[in-house]
Amino acid sequence: MKKQVAVSKSNSKFQKYLEWLEENNVNYLILDWEKNNVDDIKKCSSLILTGGVDIYPELYNDWDDGSSEELYIPERDGFEFKILEYALEHKYPVLGICRGMQLINCKLGGNLISDLETIRGVNHRKISDTEERIHEIKVMPDTLLFEITRTESGTVNSSHHQAVDRLGEGLMISAKSSDGVTEAIELSDKAGKTFLLGIQWHPERMKDKQNSFAKNIIERFITETDKR
Repeated sequence: MKKQVAVSKSNSKFQKYLEWLEENNVNYLILDWEKNNVDDIKKCSSLILTGGVDIYPELYNDWDDGSSEELYIPERDGFEFKILEYALEHKYPVLGICRGMQLINCKLGGNLISDLETIRGVNHRKISDTEERIHEIKVMPDTLLFEITRTESGTVNSSHHQAVDRLGEGLMISAKSSDGVTEAIELSDKAGKTFLLGIQWHPERMKDKQNSFAKNIIERFITETDKR
């Protein structure tokens, strides 16, 4: 029987993730915070954490005055913390995309830059609803990401305003943008550990699906899933 990938439901452009998986012949199961189907993670062999709404600040020890509660879905945060915890405990391969990468970092005790424009003075938001920003990233040598992409640099899309700040326990940075924003994270000590990769860009929305920052990543993730 073909291995099944758990995909956390996103509140933003979720169909793009499903189309990407279908294009790559991936058998998937949607984990939906509104249905609270946490136990369905047990039917799967790996986990993809998708992008979407901001993570509630108090989950990474920041403060929120309650004036922007509509920007968050705490139920989704708690749900994804649970499925990620199960995945890590049972050594599932995990791929975190955009918010998914940030959630991995928060779950492992790291924190986030709440807004890049106000805190760092840089803009990584999409240009418009139909046009994403494109920028270059540099991949660190001797990393899982370099092993997967086989390149030291490349261009990716960008559609976020938060970013990884202090790293979570056991994590390392594997790519950065030219303005110093963390673009990928992975386990620093991989010996005996599961596949874990967080990326800030959206491979499912890349115009060039053959780009090594999209194609190579999904192919490696499928390989790791099939090992389970």
